[in-house]
Amino acid sequence: MAQSLTPDIQYYGDSGLLVSYDNDGFSETICDTVFRLSEVLRESDDWTNVVPAYDSLLITFNPMYLDIASAKEKIETALSSLGKAKRWQKKTPIDIPVYYGGDNGPDMATICESSKLSEDKVIKRHSKIIYRVCMMGFVPGFAFLSETDKKLHHPRHQTPKDKVPAGSIGIANWQTGIYGLESPAGWQIIGRTPMTIFDPYRETPFLLKAGDHVRFIPTGEV
Repeated sequence: MAQSLTPDIQYYGDSGLLVSYDNDGFSETICDTVFRLSEVLRESDDWTNVVPAYDSLLITFNPMYLDIASAKEKIETALSSLGKAKRWQKKTPIDIPVYYGGDNGPDMATICESSKLSEDKVIKRHSKIIYRVCMMGFVPGFAFLSETDKKLHHPRHQTPKDKVPAGSIGIANWQTGIYGLESPAGWQIIGRTPMTIFDPYRETPFLLKAGDHVRFIPTGEV
């Protein structure tokens, strides 16, 4: 996969900058670099938000206190210091129980067919990886995770489903992810977790955040 460790820094309105890396697919090296940069920047009070993604980082600031040229200079300084910064440390994974297949995983047969693997082997391959939460979106609580097993890669649906239950776990191309809310879905749904990923009434509404690690634990039928 092509990738570059020299990022592009673009203006993102008058109070934000986007640091982005040229990359095709998933790169653990670039993802590590993004999270290391986010931690360095969070040591400063200059920023109102530091939002990591797979291969980019959005940084926003208050233009009343910092002009955009100075903000860019600070980010460039942080980038130059990454070689001296401590390596980004993996966190203890959060265990996510999963009901795989059946009504909870209506697209499991599709993944079995394309991978030429039995359901048990799909489950074993999908759950053997400790995944990184690379970014959050597109609805509250949706966790975009790192690359799944290559045998399980599969395109998303050409026509999205009207809705899938909260906690649904899907595959889209090389990604896997968890739906935080009931929502429309274009991903291939292979299972569901009974855990509440997003609850606006909980003290901590989001169970997961970018930078966490998760481990799927296969469990019995619901």
